[in-house]
Amino acid sequence: MQEGNSKTKRKSKDSVFINLFEDTKNVLRLYKELHPEDTQITVDDIHIQTIKSVLVNTLYNDLGFIVKDKFVMLVEAQSAWNPNMPLRMLFYLAETYRRYLADTIQSEHSSTKVKIPKPELYVVYSGEQKCPEIVSFSDSFFDGDCPVELKVKVLNKVDMTIYGQYIGFCKVFNEQRKIYQDSILCAKETLRICIEKGYLVSYLQKHEKEVVDMMSELFDEEYQREAYNRASQRKAIEEGRAEGKAEGRAEGKAEGKAEERKALAEKMRAKGYSEQEIAELIS
Repeated sequence: MQEGNSKTKRKSKDSVFINLFEDTKNVLRLYKELHPEDTQITVDDIHIQTIKSVLVNTLYNDLGFIVKDKFVMLVEAQSAWNPNMPLRMLFYLAETYRRYLADTIQSEHSSTKVKIPKPELYVVYSGEQKCPEIVSFSDSFFDGDCPVELKVKVLNKVDMTIYGQYIGFCKVFNEQRKIYQDSILCAKETLRICIEKGYLVSYLQKHEKEVVDMMSELFDEEYQREAYNRASQRKAIEEGRAEGKAEGRAEGKAEGKAEERKALAEKMRAKGYSEQEIAELIS
């Protein structure tokens, strides 16, 4: 079998983004790039608070961390634009605060005001759709007329920040997938190009096998999703045609019966039947 046609076995779903930021050093770098003025923060000041999914359909997010009880930062990676992201962030933030209060032995029911870190919310968007720099909860769902507000900053530029390199990686991934589809060769070519461009070099070199496996799995999922969508579209078209034919046959029968009734009425009139008699007999 040629390498270009080989496939990896399907495993549990994972993502390069989550894997990349399992390393606290990369989380520290992300924070410093978002807050270059904060030069004193170290790895020891970063506390991961990502909501992990234990059961199916439970709440989980891509990355959450608290910095020295000063900031709670939630970061989501998106390859397709999701207009519901402000609402999702509201859920993530509420759950993160709930856990924070439990960890710090505080209660929202206390007579004293609790101390919580300031939230910062980000989406790392690697898709092609145009999107605003900031997405507002009230603007997204209530045309700005809402007592609840929450703002999410969108990061979508390819540059040499760690999130910018991740976006660059995703764009190379998408370009190569158009050429190679879901083959291992596609994953390896993506890594080669990214390393050449300087995207996530140390991470990709250190985790090459893991990344190739994850990317191949994602390619397979995308391929299957596209195949399913094409099959669904074909089925809908075929059902539409069948329904149209059935309606056409029914309409034809109805028109035929109407013509028969009309011809019979004419014969009855010619024989002297009244309109009332014709109507009663034909019905």
